[in-house]
Amino acid sequence: MPVTRNLLVCAIAGLGILAGCAGGAGIVYNRNFTTAYSPASLSAMRQALPVETHGAPRPGVSQEEVTAATVEGLVANGPRWTQLNFSGNADEARDASYRLRIAYAAAADFDRSDLCSEDLPPGSLASDPASGRTVAALCRNGRYVSIAEGTPGVGADIKSPAFADFVGLIGRQVLPRRNPSATLPRRE
Repeated sequence: MPVTRNLLVCAIAGLGILAGCAGGAGIVYNRNFTTAYSPASLSAMRQALPVETHGAPRPGVSQEEVTAATVEGLVANGPRWTQLNFSGNADEARDASYRLRIAYAAAADFDRSDLCSEDLPPGSLASDPASGRTVAALCRNGRYVSIAEGTPGVGADIKSPAFADFVGLIGRQVLPRRNPSATLPRRE
């Protein structure tokens, strides 16, 4: 009897995992941090966190529309632990040491560590309309502090609640309340 119950529990859990992966939209599947992430210094910012977008999740959408939808998604669904304001206007946060950069429809060969390059103006990355890959990075002085990848789905509608949910999710992954690297055991 206990063996049958255990098998049934494992089968139900496996089906739940498969169902979560089936759609492939609105998920974050990879993230990485450096030890430089300081939630306290980020929450102490007295200006808006600049949000720069590259590419679009679907063809025919302007970069300004993508940036505005991204900022709206972060405000509505992003990290709640801090009093951060988000701005798609680079002039409002000209001297900010932190920047949030997001590349939509990033090509498969795009090296995500290049997203924080100092010489990367907004909208300058080529995007692949067939790619649902989104790369988001919290950048500080030309280097990434945290980075996450996911997908809102190929051809995602930037005005949909699902897109705003995805933007909030990836924003929470890149801007967590605690530094995950600080809790990792040290290697001797």
